[in-house]
Amino acid sequence: MSTNLPSESVHDQPESDRAITADQLLPPVEPPNARFIMQLFIVPALIVLCVVMVWFLFGWLASRGETDTSGILKALRSSSHARWQAANELAHMLQLEKRYPQLKENSTLASGLAQLLGETLEAGNEDENSINMRSFLCRALGEFHLEDGLAILMKVAREDPQRDVRREAIKALAVLGSSVRGSPLLRAEPSRPFDSTELVGTLQRLATDEDDLIRSETAYAMGVYIQDAVPIHDTEAGSRGHGTQEKDPTDSLVPVLTRLLDDPYIDTRYNAALALARVGNARAADTIAKMLDFETLAVSMAGEKDPRQQAFKRNLMLRNAIDAAARLHELNPQHDLSVLQNALKTFLDTAPAATLPAPIPQALLDLAEQALRTF
Repeated sequence: MSTNLPSESVHDQPESDRAITADQLLPPVEPPNARFIMQLFIVPALIVLCVVMVWFLFGWLASRGETDTSGILKALRSSSHARWQAANELAHMLQLEKRYPQLKENSTLASGLAQLLGETLEAGNEDENSINMRSFLCRALGEFHLEDGLAILMKVAREDPQRDVRREAIKALAVLGSSVRGSPLLRAEPSRPFDSTELVGTLQRLATDEDDLIRSETAYAMGVYIQDAVPIHDTEAGSRGHGTQEKDPTDSLVPVLTRLLDDPYIDTRYNAALALARVGNARAADTIAKMLDFETLAVSMAGEKDPRQQAFKRNLMLRNAIDAAARLHELNPQHDLSVLQNALKTFLDTAPAATLPAPIPQALLDLAEQALRTF
């Protein structure tokens, strides 16, 4: 008799012992209702749409250059923390001209800053915050394409008791002169000349200041205001080449710059020479040639303690000197400028050995070779 028992059929097993299939583990499938579709798709889409609209709104406002002028001015007059936060925000906005294209044409803001600078100057406070605020206001006013800050900047440059604030005012006058000359507003209104007798007189006065750095900054600023002048080929008198040309107020700056070529401070001499080179005054040739001499450059770099700043200043001066040499030759093709030609040759010969504080960039060597080929 066989001992094998027949296998038990699945259907014969108790229901509790049967295996559960994967389909039986899943919940029953139901068609999505309107609430589920709204939560899954429509609500997130609306959130994204709102974010995009807000982003475009801020971009549109920024592109229009709209600013809370009264809010900025109020904050700058408030407590120390709030005023410096507003100052930082304004400085940032002034650097983003493409994002705030109308900001530098905002006369209300420029006038308000000028008034505030005048008040802080009259207050005469010498604490660090007050000094820093006057310096900031000078820098900010220089960025505008308007003349609203011109008068107070001249006053600060002449009268502020702090040398560094006066320097910031002179720098701002230079930046303002450059930006206003290129301002679309003034190009559209050529009847509003920027040059003035008071401005020229202020620069002349500052050029005789006893402080070396004030004279140096002033020489640079003068170069900005004479850069659009008719080229001057008369090396002695500094007169304009066209006798029928109407006299420009900045003509009186040329003799001052010529005197500054003999200034005891080396950077003043260099800035004066670069300014005169812009208008083709060949009296600048000897000083420009010295700017290409490494021993002379070392004297100017001695004021910088950081080697990186020394290298930056040296390279900037070399580039300016090379550009000035080319400019002088371009405007004086018949004049003997062999001193510049020889200086360029010597520079190219000695530059490879000048490795301190850093090697001479190849771009400067290429620029010097290009300038030399024009002689």
